[in-house]
Amino acid sequence: MKTSGIHILFLDGECLLCRRTAYLLHRLDRSKKIRFSTLQGETAEMLPPEWRTLTDDDGIPSGNVILAECTENDEARYWEGANAILRALKLSESWATPCWIFYYLPETIKNALYRMIARKRHELRCANSTCPAPTQSFKDASLP
Repeated sequence: MKTSGIHILFLDGECLLCRRTAYLLHRLDRSKKIRFSTLQGETAEMLPPEWRTLTDDDGIPSGNVILAECTENDEARYWEGANAILRALKLSESWATPCWIFYYLPETIKNALYRMIARKRHELRCANSTCPAPTQSFKDASLP
């Protein structure tokens, strides 16, 4: 799959919070270079199997998120978890770009906060309501 200059954010396709995050990032993405795919989808087969798991070793939902940041030379740099979301916000070139400063927080703090949200994501109020119907623009930015 040719991905030069396109960044792919892989999320849990069955999680409403993840889908809402994808919709928000799509709206923020000024350059429209971020594409979206589910960790359960065809496109995710480009990732190692251990990155596609949605639970940790204890069977607790891990809410894994992966960003494949692809250069013009078809080289990719991979970001995971909180860093993937922060990098996607930076790549969006929107008002949310300054959130990148949180990348410099200690990994233990970022990862603990991310894991806490990931484990509770199905219980959060915003994850239990319905998602709006995706726009045609979002459908165009979605990969199988």
